[in-house]
Amino acid sequence: MRWLSSIFVVVLFFSLMSCEKKPALISFTQTEIDLGSIATNDAIHTYDVEFTNKGDEDLKIQTVFPSCECVTVEGFDTITPGGKKGYIHLRYDFSIYAPGDLERSITVSSNSSDTCRAEVFLHAKMKYAD
Repeated sequence: MRWLSSIFVVVLFFSLMSCEKKPALISFTQTEIDLGSIATNDAIHTYDVEFTNKGDEDLKIQTVFPSCECVTVEGFDTITPGGKKGYIHLRYDFSIYAPGDLERSITVSSNSSDTCRAEVFLHAKMKYAD
């Protein structure tokens, strides 16, 4: 009968362990975004960066820092519940750049359990207008 009590305690322990909430965890759909070829006369666009909170607790984004003034943050989901998707809305104006490869980034500060800062890179190939 004693062994039955021990089994009950072990099962109860593992049941309680599985009920613990996983901390917030940000996961971007893409961390390297290819914006394709962009003509210098048509270089103002918007883009929504998608992410998922892979944890159970709320993901809280504090700030989003663009790497240059050519990228502006138009808004972002500050709180994303566990298991849900969120978005960071960007506007970029690459019209001042000459033809060639271009790379810019955003740095996201949050309460994600794996890192307090995550980066997403934007790649574009600038070309002269046809």
